[in-house]
Amino acid sequence: MKKSSIALIACLVTATNAFAVVPNDFDGDGLSDRTWITIESDKSLTWKAEFSSTRSEQNLGSLGKAGDAIIMSQWLESGTQIGVASLNETSGDISWTIQNPDGTTTSKVFGKRGDVVVSGGDFDGNGLADAAVVRLQNNKAVWYIAFDLFASNSPLKKTVSFGQEGDRVFFARADGTSAADWIGVMRQGNGGKSLARMMNLVSGSVKQFARLPKFASEGTRPRAFPIRQDSGADLLGFMVPTGGQTSVKVFALTGVATSSAVFAGSGFSVVGEYLQGSGYEVVYESGDEAVVMNPRDIDLTETLPLGGIPVDEININSLGAAVSAPPPSDNNGGGGSGGGSGGGTVASCTSMKQWPSSHIYKIVGSKHFSDVRKNTIGVIIKSGVSGPFPSCINAVDKDGRVIAKLGLYAMGAGWSARYYAGIGCGNSTPFNGATVADKARAASGSSTIYMNFAGTCYGPLEASKCRGSTSC
Repeated sequence: MKKSSIALIACLVTATNAFAVVPNDFDGDGLSDRTWITIESDKSLTWKAEFSSTRSEQNLGSLGKAGDAIIMSQWLESGTQIGVASLNETSGDISWTIQNPDGTTTSKVFGKRGDVVVSGGDFDGNGLADAAVVRLQNNKAVWYIAFDLFASNSPLKKTVSFGQEGDRVFFARADGTSAADWIGVMRQGNGGKSLARMMNLVSGSVKQFARLPKFASEGTRPRAFPIRQDSGADLLGFMVPTGGQTSVKVFALTGVATSSAVFAGSGFSVVGEYLQGSGYEVVYESGDEAVVMNPRDIDLTETLPLGGIPVDEININSLGAAVSAPPPSDNNGGGGSGGGSGGGTVASCTSMKQWPSSHIYKIVGSKHFSDVRKNTIGVIIKSGVSGPFPSCINAVDKDGRVIAKLGLYAMGAGWSARYYAGIGCGNSTPFNGATVADKARAASGSSTIYMNFAGTCYGPLEASKCRGSTSC
């Protein structure tokens, strides 16, 4: 059975590779169109793009809701389709939905609660996107692949055990011998380096890359995202938050650093063919800053910020992960660090710790505030704590569902770090403690929450009660 499956995959590569196109190129000019979503007041998602051919804003439609995972990709021969993966809270199934060229939608059920949804990979190399979910079973990462999920009435499916508990899953092309993406996992290696293990699902080949940077497997563990090259292996990009800034770092799989740039604050990065020339570029956007980064010659080109949440075709998110039994990854990808998923990141706790005395949880902000912080929850960390301090933390219920997001407001000024809902990544969840308690209780039956700091979850907290502060 295994041999016949591989033979069929190889046949598909030969037959349909011509369908491959530039990602999110909606106007057909050979360049990627910058694409973003906005979260409306009813939590629905509106999709827009700036056509590179005309620099005009185009409405792509309304699809999905806050909390869904983005699955925009080339699912059909006609090019890129917008899409979302949604968790059915009743059945526990994950439904993948795309918008067809005629404006209708198609849905397929694939995966279940707690799975890591991996979208944007082409694992058979035929030019069409393949769906994948990763499930933690007996401390092993098990990949379930559905080839050409929407292009076939009966998609070919494959299951492979690859990785272990604690690994960070990703995908990229590991060489230039085929058009297929390789599945991958990142973990701690030897000598202060990170180790990437990668598998080609067509040939079964496995490769290891043992000289990747230490930060990829320690601390905040930013997830690697692929940056396509015209020949050879992909480059790997990472978004690394440091001291209120964000570094976008790019490495070859050999561990050689190819480029790096530092930006103020926290934002989103997306990958695509945004400039004429060899290989793909990274666009970083935060507030009123937007920059196109060419990872091959360290060239930065300023561009206009578009607002909303930038998205691309590289998206990895977990849906409905339990705090007590997390899957092997949480979120990231080229769609941004926390990004490009319409608020769809669901917490994945690699470790659980009691709420420390150095951390203060407030159900409303200080009375002297004049901005949104006055009426939202906050986490304030006393001076002397070394971090790390991610740009965004998630307030999750006892089952791991994200109830609110808190953005990094500032570091210093008498505190190690201050986070608030309504700020940064939390601008769509400006909730006070009572609201968070109500939402957690409605979702899980309990008003208990945890704060997820890039995988380390602190708690439990009673969402409607301050902890470590007498001023609220």
